[in-house]
Amino acid sequence: MSSLNTRHEGIDLLKVICCFSVILLHALVYRVERYDDSTEWLLANILSAATREAVPVFFMISGAFMLRSDIGPLGRYFAKAAMRYAVPLLGGLAAYKLLALSQGDASPLLSGVLYNVRASIGFHLWFMWTFLGLALVVPLLRPMVAAPRDRALFLGLWLLFCVAEPWMGMAGLSLPMDNMLFMRNTGYFVAGYALYAWAGQVPTGLLAAGIVTSIVATAALTATRTAASGSLALIFYEGPSPFLAVYSACAFKWASQQKRVPWPDVFRRLSRATFTVYIYHILALSLLSRWIGPTTLFMRVCVHTPLAFAACVGLYFVGRRIPVLRLFFKG
Repeated sequence: MSSLNTRHEGIDLLKVICCFSVILLHALVYRVERYDDSTEWLLANILSAATREAVPVFFMISGAFMLRSDIGPLGRYFAKAAMRYAVPLLGGLAAYKLLALSQGDASPLLSGVLYNVRASIGFHLWFMWTFLGLALVVPLLRPMVAAPRDRALFLGLWLLFCVAEPWMGMAGLSLPMDNMLFMRNTGYFVAGYALYAWAGQVPTGLLAAGIVTSIVATAALTATRTAASGSLALIFYEGPSPFLAVYSACAFKWASQQKRVPWPDVFRRLSRATFTVYIYHILALSLLSRWIGPTTLFMRVCVHTPLAFAACVGLYFVGRRIPVLRLFFKG
């Protein structure tokens, strides 16, 4: 998800992978949350651990492009951001509200549209609201992290407040100072820019090792902690997990090093559907579960996920060809 028209082959491929990952992540939620000691649950846990990079990497991709582009006049910048991000979001919010109403939702009309998003069918659209918030502060954030030294300082403080401090709290320790600036997703946003701007090359084998180790550690620690408590432990899936940070950074760095690799043109075309796939994949999964079923692990992974991806991509290409409606399907 970027604000520039220029393309990067590796980033385009990564966007497609993350789109598929986020659909699989949400398709697996129902099974992973129902803990038992079965092989099926363990497999679902591993697959879920392997998809957790999707949202952090989306923030990293956006930061890599938005923080290096010229802002220009503020009025023009905010108008462009509204058309590119807010209008597609409003289309998605309206679609999920209509779906909720069709299922007998009795909540207030604006619930799930302008507030209470996380409690609605379109719960995943918190990402888009967060993304809009980041777009609003880009004019302030960009000069703060323009220099390599400033980026290093920002990320160091982010690691302290957003990764280290929560684990310190679990050990009964705390920092005597307040976090006045640093938020989890802002750190990923800046980290993407820092990694993209860094010209150093990291061996592919080392990056692959970081990814595999992070997935294995996430799955193993989640299984252990979940077995001890009897309910799904999310701490290694999200939030301050250092394994998630390593996984996301390795995946992004690998993709950013693929600039001159002649990947098939299909990835560039599919990457343009990123916003549409993210916004509407829960709608697609919901309808597929209702129409196809049964919702076994095999069905969720091998049937619902690819069909939802294909349906959202198809929606994007159709929507782009319809006047006015195309405003809701930005590429």
